[in-house]
Amino acid sequence: MRTRIPLPSFVLALLLLPVLAVAAEAKEEKEAKPSADALVRQVDKRMSMQSDYRGVVRIRETRKDGIERLIEMQVYRRDSSQNFLMVITQPRNLAGGGYLRIGKNLWEYNAALGHWERTTRRANIVGTIACEGDFDRSRLSEDYTAVDEGEEVIQGTRYRKVYLSARPDTEVSFAHLRLWLDPDLNIVKRIGYAPSGRVLRTDLVRSYQKLKDPVTQQPIIHYREVFEQEEEEGTQLVVRYEDVQLAPLSPNLFTKSWLEGRLR
Repeated sequence: MRTRIPLPSFVLALLLLPVLAVAAEAKEEKEAKPSADALVRQVDKRMSMQSDYRGVVRIRETRKDGIERLIEMQVYRRDSSQNFLMVITQPRNLAGGGYLRIGKNLWEYNAALGHWERTTRRANIVGTIACEGDFDRSRLSEDYTAVDEGEEVIQGTRYRKVYLSARPDTEVSFAHLRLWLDPDLNIVKRIGYAPSGRVLRTDLVRSYQKLKDPVTQQPIIHYREVFEQEEEEGTQLVVRYEDVQLAPLSPNLFTKSWLEGRLR
């Protein structure tokens, strides 16, 4: 009968080192990898500002039959109070109209009729496939819960995929979203879905612009050009965000009378 001689403790420790190293590395990797909800919060933070905002949005719409339409709008935002104003400047037949949100109330103004009508974030802007959320502040973490879908490598770049589902009682443009995030947490692709799971719109973010919030002195990022395609009809938009300025705005700007007075 053979007698087992116990290994000295230092020898046993040496044998266990590779196992412990792998376990520690796996634990470190898990701790370093943020959750899906944390990722979305970081996306919002990188795109958030405390300063007032103004800019010009230029849209080139191409329909399936080849007909093109050019649209231009001036956008004003005060994110601290959720105030939002969009004034249509082109095409000429719609000029002077726009959209106004004070708090959680959103109205659409028809300048030709001098008429205000209550609307929602789900409504299309100027009859296009764009919606109010495309031009508002980023609040994905407020409106959605997120699920991590792992990583996808495309042309050598590793992207994080996140699937978002709208929180109960929130008003959003899409019931579900799927995002592709690059290593810097920029959204490079997003797909919007109906509650049934049907694809409604696919967006490719072609470029960003870097800005500096004069209130916090912190850098932020903002869309520069986004390509949007509606799934069913094949309508395409190229949306450009230009002439962006971060500076205080007059509080009188976010009123119905201010928009109405532009045509007087």
